[in-house]
Amino acid sequence: MPGFNVNGAGGTGPSNLIEIRRKHRWTFEVLGNFSTQQLLVLQKAARPKFEFEEPPMHHNQEVAYFAGKQKWEPIQLVWYDVEQTPDMSAGVYAWLGTVVDLTVLNVASPAVYKTQASLQMEDGFGNADEKWAIYGCWPKDVNWGELDYAATELMTIEAQLRYDRANRICGNTSGTNTTSMIC
Repeated sequence: MPGFNVNGAGGTGPSNLIEIRRKHRWTFEVLGNFSTQQLLVLQKAARPKFEFEEPPMHHNQEVAYFAGKQKWEPIQLVWYDVEQTPDMSAGVYAWLGTVVDLTVLNVASPAVYKTQASLQMEDGFGNADEKWAIYGCWPKDVNWGELDYAATELMTIEAQLRYDRANRICGNTSGTNTTSMIC
C-alpha cells in the first residue's frame, strides 16, 4: 500500500520518522552592527535565493539557453518595531546611516557599509541544522510602514538586505535530529 511507513509497515512512501525543517526554527546570528537583542525581534526573513541569467542562442526556428551570470536576490527582513530597548526604528535608521549620511547626503565607501551576516536554521532541539554565510550585506530598501488610526496591528519595519553572495556552510549529515554536523 503506498504512503507513509507506519509502525514499520506500509508502502514505499517516505518514512513517518523523518523530520521536516520548520519555518519558525531560524535565527540571524550576525548581521552587521545589530545586537543579539535586535536580531531576536526579527519577525520574518528568508534563506538566500539564487538565480542564473539565461543568455539565449538563436538558430533557425529554435532557441537554446545557457547558464549565464549568477545573482543573489535580496532578502526581505521584517522586524517588530520595538520602542523600548532595543529601539528597532533607531537601529534600522543607524544601519541605513552606514550607507549614506542623510544629513549631508554623502554615500560611504563599500568598505564602510558592506558587512557579513550569518543565518542559521535549527532543529527541534535548537541545534544548528543549516548555516549560511552571507557576504557584502547592506540595506537596499527600508520601509518604516504605514500609520492608521483604525488599525490595531503591531508595527513592523521592513528592509531588503542586498548582498553579493552566500555560502551554505553547514548541514546536518547524520540523517537524524542530533548535533552531528560538518561545518
